[in-house]
Amino acid sequence: MKLLTVNALDLYRFPGDAVLEERYERVAALIRSFDADIIAVQEIIADGVDAAAKRPGAVAGLRQLAEAVGRRCDADGVPALAVGGIMHHTGLLWRDGITVVPGSVHTLTREGAGTWHCAVSAVFDVGGPRMRVGSVQLSPFDQTRNVMDVNQLLRVFNPGDVAGFLGGDFNGVGADPGYDPDPYQGVGWHPDFVYQLDQDGAVDRRATVRLESPRLGRMQDCARLAGVPWTATTGHHPADAHPSRRIDRWYGTHHVPAAAILGVAVADRAVVGDCTDHCPVLVEVDPARLHGQSRVRR
Repeated sequence: MKLLTVNALDLYRFPGDAVLEERYERVAALIRSFDADIIAVQEIIADGVDAAAKRPGAVAGLRQLAEAVGRRCDADGVPALAVGGIMHHTGLLWRDGITVVPGSVHTLTREGAGTWHCAVSAVFDVGGPRMRVGSVQLSPFDQTRNVMDVNQLLRVFNPGDVAGFLGGDFNGVGADPGYDPDPYQGVGWHPDFVYQLDQDGAVDRRATVRLESPRLGRMQDCARLAGVPWTATTGHHPADAHPSRRIDRWYGTHHVPAAAILGVAVADRAVVGDCTDHCPVLVEVDPARLHGQSRVRR
Protein backbone atom coordinates (compact mmCIF):
# COMPACT_ATOMS: atom_id res chain seq x y z
CA MET A 1 0.00 0.00 0.00
CA LYS A 2 1.27 3.45 -0.90
CA LEU A 3 0.20 6.31 1.36
CA LEU A 4 0.82 9.91 0.30
CA THR A 5 0.57 13.12 2.31
CA VAL A 6 0.48 16.46 0.51
CA ASN A 7 -0.10 20.03 1.64
CA ALA A 8 -1.58 21.53 -1.52
CA LEU A 9 -0.98 25.24 -0.70
CA ASP A 10 -4.30 27.10 -0.70
CA LEU A 11 -5.94 24.67 -3.09
CA TYR A 12 -8.93 26.15 -4.96
CA ARG A 13 -8.83 29.38 -2.97
CA PHE A 14 -9.42 31.54 -6.03
CA PRO A 15 -11.44 29.54 -8.57
CA GLY A 16 -11.50 30.96 -12.06
CA ASP A 17 -8.09 32.63 -11.87
CA ALA A 18 -6.29 31.34 -14.98
CA VAL A 19 -2.81 31.42 -13.44
CA LEU A 20 -3.90 29.69 -10.26
CA GLU A 21 -6.03 27.15 -12.12
CA GLU A 22 -2.87 26.12 -13.96
CA ARG A 23 -1.12 25.64 -10.61
CA TYR A 24 -4.04 23.64 -9.25
CA GLU A 25 -3.71 21.30 -12.21
CA ARG A 26 0.02 20.95 -11.56
CA VAL A 27 -0.80 19.97 -7.97
CA ALA A 28 -3.18 17.30 -9.27
CA ALA A 29 -0.57 16.07 -11.76
CA LEU A 30 2.01 15.85 -8.98
CA ILE A 31 -0.37 13.78 -6.86
CA ARG A 32 -1.23 11.51 -9.80
CA SER A 33 2.45 10.84 -10.42
CA PHE A 34 2.74 8.95 -7.12
CA ASP A 35 -0.17 6.61 -7.95
CA ALA A 36 -0.88 6.32 -4.21
CA ASP A 37 -3.58 4.08 -2.80
CA ILE A 38 -4.60 6.47 -0.01
CA ILE A 39 -3.90 10.22 -0.02
CA ALA A 40 -3.92 12.57 2.96
CA VAL A 41 -4.41 16.13 1.75
CA GLN A 42 -4.18 19.44 3.61
CA GLU A 43 -5.11 23.02 2.70
CA ILE A 44 -8.25 22.64 0.68
CA ILE A 45 -9.57 26.19 1.01
CA ALA A 46 -13.10 27.36 1.76
CA ASP A 47 -13.95 30.42 3.83
CA GLY A 48 -17.01 31.31 5.88
CA VAL A 49 -18.25 32.68 9.17
CA ASP A 50 -18.57 29.25 10.77
CA ALA A 51 -18.13 25.56 10.04
CA ALA A 52 -21.56 25.26 8.45
CA ALA A 53 -20.74 28.05 6.01
CA LYS A 54 -17.33 26.62 5.14
CA ARG A 55 -18.37 23.01 4.66
CA PRO A 56 -20.04 23.20 1.22
CA GLY A 57 -16.97 24.82 -0.34
CA ALA A 58 -14.62 22.41 1.41
CA VAL A 59 -16.65 19.42 0.23
CA ALA A 60 -16.70 20.77 -3.32
CA GLY A 61 -12.93 21.23 -3.22
CA LEU A 62 -12.27 17.72 -1.95
CA ARG A 63 -14.53 16.21 -4.59
CA GLN A 64 -12.92 18.34 -7.30
CA LEU A 65 -9.50 17.07 -6.28
CA ALA A 66 -10.75 13.48 -6.09
CA GLU A 67 -12.00 13.72 -9.67
CA ALA A 68 -8.77 15.36 -10.81
CA VAL A 69 -6.59 12.57 -9.42
CA GLY A 70 -8.94 9.64 -10.08
CA ARG A 71 -9.69 8.72 -6.48
CA ARG A 72 -12.72 8.42 -4.23
CA CYS A 73 -13.48 10.59 -1.20
CA ASP A 74 -16.99 9.62 -0.08
CA ALA A 75 -17.74 6.96 2.51
CA ASP A 76 -21.43 6.05 2.65
CA GLY A 77 -22.12 9.22 0.69
CA VAL A 78 -20.28 11.43 3.18
CA PRO A 79 -16.91 13.00 2.25
CA ALA A 80 -13.91 12.11 4.43
CA LEU A 81 -13.31 15.75 5.27
CA ALA A 82 -12.61 17.83 8.37
CA VAL A 83 -13.54 21.52 8.42
CA GLY A 84 -10.72 23.67 9.74
CA GLY A 85 -10.84 26.50 12.23
CA ILE A 86 -9.96 29.20 9.71
CA MET A 87 -10.25 28.25 6.03
CA HIS A 88 -7.79 25.33 5.72
CA HIS A 89 -9.39 21.89 5.55
CA THR A 90 -8.09 18.31 5.46
CA GLY A 91 -9.35 15.28 3.60
CA LEU A 92 -8.70 11.71 2.53
CA LEU A 93 -8.78 10.17 -0.95
CA TRP A 94 -8.47 6.50 -1.84
CA ARG A 95 -8.31 4.15 -4.79
CA ASP A 96 -11.44 2.44 -6.05
CA GLY A 97 -11.69 -1.04 -4.51
CA ILE A 98 -10.49 0.04 -1.08
CA THR A 99 -13.32 0.01 1.45
CA VAL A 100 -13.90 2.42 4.30
CA VAL A 101 -15.29 0.64 7.34
CA PRO A 102 -18.81 2.04 7.88
CA GLY A 103 -18.99 4.60 10.66
CA SER A 104 -15.21 4.86 11.02
CA VAL A 105 -14.65 8.39 9.66
CA HIS A 106 -13.56 10.59 12.57
CA THR A 107 -12.97 14.34 12.49
CA LEU A 108 -11.19 16.71 14.87
CA THR A 109 -12.31 20.27 14.25
CA ARG A 110 -12.26 23.69 15.93
CA GLU A 111 -15.95 23.44 16.77
CA GLY A 112 -15.80 20.33 18.88
CA ALA A 113 -12.28 19.16 19.61
CA GLY A 114 -10.89 22.70 19.64
CA THR A 115 -8.12 21.93 17.14
CA TRP A 116 -6.36 24.78 15.35
CA HIS A 117 -6.82 23.57 11.78
CA CYS A 118 -8.28 20.05 11.72
CA ALA A 119 -7.73 16.34 11.20
CA VAL A 120 -9.71 13.52 9.63
CA SER A 121 -9.20 9.77 9.77
CA ALA A 122 -10.93 6.60 8.66
CA VAL A 123 -10.44 2.87 9.04
CA PHE A 124 -9.74 1.16 5.73
CA ASP A 125 -10.27 -2.46 4.75
CA VAL A 126 -7.47 -3.24 2.32
CA GLY A 127 -8.11 -6.96 2.02
CA GLY A 128 -6.16 -7.93 5.14
CA PRO A 129 -5.70 -6.24 8.47
CA ARG A 130 -7.68 -3.07 8.83
CA MET A 131 -5.77 0.17 9.32
CA ARG A 132 -6.67 3.70 10.30
CA VAL A 133 -5.24 6.45 8.10
CA GLY A 134 -5.41 10.14 8.95
CA SER A 135 -4.63 13.57 7.56
CA VAL A 136 -3.73 16.47 9.85
CA GLN A 137 -2.50 20.04 9.76
CA LEU A 138 -1.25 21.57 13.00
CA SER A 139 -0.83 25.25 13.80
CA PRO A 140 2.10 27.23 12.33
CA PHE A 141 1.70 29.82 15.09
CA ASP A 142 1.52 28.08 18.46
CA GLN A 143 3.38 24.99 19.64
CA THR A 144 1.47 25.08 22.93
CA ARG A 145 -1.75 24.63 20.99
CA ASN A 146 -0.10 21.87 18.98
CA VAL A 147 0.59 19.95 22.20
CA MET A 148 -3.15 20.04 22.91
CA ASP A 149 -3.97 19.00 19.34
CA VAL A 150 -1.54 16.10 19.58
CA ASN A 151 -3.38 14.86 22.66
CA GLN A 152 -6.58 14.79 20.61
CA LEU A 153 -4.86 12.83 17.85
CA LEU A 154 -3.50 10.29 20.32
CA ARG A 155 -6.95 9.59 21.73
CA VAL A 156 -8.10 8.70 18.21
CA PHE A 157 -5.13 6.64 17.03
CA ASN A 158 -3.73 4.81 20.05
CA PRO A 159 -6.64 2.93 21.65
CA GLY A 160 -7.71 -0.48 20.41
CA ASP A 161 -5.86 -2.92 18.19
CA VAL A 162 -6.11 -1.27 14.77
CA ALA A 163 -2.75 -0.13 13.39
CA GLY A 164 -2.75 3.48 12.28
CA PHE A 165 -0.85 5.83 9.98
CA LEU A 166 -1.04 9.58 10.47
CA GLY A 167 0.26 11.84 7.71
CA GLY A 168 0.31 15.57 7.42
CA ASP A 169 1.82 18.97 7.97
CA PHE A 170 2.93 19.00 11.61
CA ASN A 171 4.33 22.54 11.46
CA GLY A 172 7.22 21.50 13.67
CA VAL A 173 10.37 19.41 13.41
CA GLY A 174 10.74 15.88 14.77
CA ALA A 175 11.52 15.06 18.37
CA ASP A 176 15.04 13.66 17.90
CA PRO A 177 17.70 16.37 17.34
CA GLY A 178 20.04 13.65 16.08
CA TYR A 179 17.78 13.15 13.07
CA ASP A 180 16.04 16.55 12.87
CA PRO A 181 18.62 19.19 13.82
CA ASP A 182 17.49 22.65 14.91
CA PRO A 183 17.09 24.50 11.57
CA TYR A 184 17.15 27.92 13.23
CA GLN A 185 20.59 27.73 14.80
CA GLY A 186 22.90 30.24 13.15
CA VAL A 187 20.05 31.76 11.15
CA GLY A 188 19.15 35.43 11.55
CA TRP A 189 15.92 36.73 13.07
CA HIS A 190 12.67 36.74 11.15
CA PRO A 191 9.17 37.39 12.54
CA ASP A 192 7.90 34.07 11.17
CA PHE A 193 10.48 32.15 13.22
CA VAL A 194 9.08 33.29 16.59
CA TYR A 195 6.27 30.72 16.62
CA GLN A 196 8.68 27.82 16.10
CA LEU A 197 11.04 28.66 18.99
CA ASP A 198 10.91 28.13 22.74
CA GLN A 199 11.70 30.72 25.42
CA ASP A 200 15.43 30.07 24.98
CA GLY A 201 15.39 30.61 21.22
CA ALA A 202 15.80 26.92 20.34
CA VAL A 203 13.33 25.05 18.14
CA ASP A 204 10.26 24.02 20.14
CA ARG A 205 9.79 20.24 20.01
CA ARG A 206 7.12 19.84 22.70
CA ALA A 207 4.38 18.63 20.37
CA THR A 208 6.53 16.08 18.58
CA VAL A 209 8.08 14.86 21.83
CA ARG A 210 4.55 14.16 23.05
CA LEU A 211 3.81 12.33 19.80
CA GLU A 212 6.98 10.26 19.68
CA SER A 213 8.13 9.59 23.26
CA PRO A 214 7.93 5.89 24.25
CA ARG A 215 6.39 7.00 27.55
CA LEU A 216 3.84 9.28 25.90
CA GLY A 217 2.32 8.96 22.43
CA ARG A 218 4.56 6.17 21.10
CA MET A 219 3.92 7.30 17.53
CA GLN A 220 6.72 6.05 15.28
CA ASP A 221 8.27 8.29 12.62
CA CYS A 222 8.09 6.15 9.47
CA ALA A 223 11.18 7.78 7.91
CA ARG A 224 13.24 6.76 10.91
CA LEU A 225 11.75 3.26 10.98
CA ALA A 226 12.68 2.88 7.31
CA GLY A 227 16.22 4.15 7.95
CA VAL A 228 16.09 6.72 5.15
CA PRO A 229 18.32 9.83 5.16
CA TRP A 230 16.89 13.10 6.48
CA THR A 231 15.22 15.06 3.68
CA ALA A 232 13.62 18.49 3.93
CA THR A 233 9.99 18.84 2.94
CA THR A 234 9.88 22.66 2.97
CA GLY A 235 12.19 25.61 2.31
CA HIS A 236 12.15 25.51 -1.49
CA HIS A 237 9.20 27.84 -2.16
CA PRO A 238 9.86 31.57 -2.68
CA ALA A 239 7.05 32.48 -0.26
CA ASP A 240 8.56 30.41 2.58
CA ALA A 241 10.87 32.45 4.83
CA HIS A 242 11.91 29.47 6.95
CA PRO A 243 15.10 27.48 6.50
CA SER A 244 14.76 23.96 5.15
CA ARG A 245 12.73 21.82 7.52
CA ARG A 246 11.16 18.35 7.61
CA ILE A 247 7.68 19.17 8.88
CA ASP A 248 5.65 16.80 6.66
CA ARG A 249 5.78 13.25 7.98
CA TRP A 250 4.09 9.89 8.29
CA TYR A 251 3.73 8.30 11.71
CA GLY A 252 2.79 4.73 12.52
CA THR A 253 1.07 3.88 15.78
CA HIS A 254 2.62 1.67 18.43
CA HIS A 255 0.90 -1.28 16.74
CA VAL A 256 3.09 -0.97 13.62
CA PRO A 257 6.20 -3.20 13.38
CA ALA A 258 9.21 -1.72 11.62
CA ALA A 259 9.09 -4.56 9.07
CA ALA A 260 5.76 -3.22 7.77
CA ILE A 261 7.42 -0.01 6.52
CA LEU A 262 8.95 -0.82 3.14
CA GLY A 263 10.17 2.68 2.32
CA VAL A 264 9.65 6.43 2.65
CA ALA A 265 10.32 8.97 -0.11
CA VAL A 266 10.08 12.75 -0.30
CA ALA A 267 9.22 14.35 -3.63
CA ASP A 268 12.17 16.05 -5.33
CA ARG A 269 12.18 19.83 -4.90
CA ALA A 270 12.98 20.32 -8.56
CA VAL A 271 9.85 18.39 -9.50
CA VAL A 272 7.63 20.19 -6.99
CA GLY A 273 8.94 23.67 -7.89
CA ASP A 274 6.47 26.40 -6.99
CA CYS A 275 3.54 24.02 -7.35
CA THR A 276 3.25 23.93 -3.54
CA ASP A 277 5.40 24.96 -0.60
CA HIS A 278 5.50 21.40 0.81
CA CYS A 279 7.09 18.36 -0.81
CA PRO A 280 4.70 15.38 -0.68
CA VAL A 281 5.84 12.37 1.34
CA LEU A 282 5.14 8.77 0.34
CA VAL A 283 5.30 5.76 2.66
CA GLU A 284 5.02 2.20 1.39
CA VAL A 285 3.39 -0.23 3.79
CA ASP A 286 3.04 -4.01 3.72
CA PRO A 287 -0.38 -4.61 5.33
CA ALA A 288 0.38 -8.32 5.71
CA ARG A 289 3.06 -7.44 8.27
CA LEU A 290 0.80 -5.43 10.53
CA HIS A 291 0.03 -8.42 12.74
CA GLY A 292 3.46 -8.38 14.45
CA GLN A 293 4.49 -6.63 17.64
CA SER A 294 5.48 -2.97 17.30
CA ARG A 295 9.07 -1.94 17.78
CA VAL A 296 9.27 1.27 19.78
CA ARG A 297 12.56 3.12 20.17
CA ARG A 298 13.89 3.06 23.75
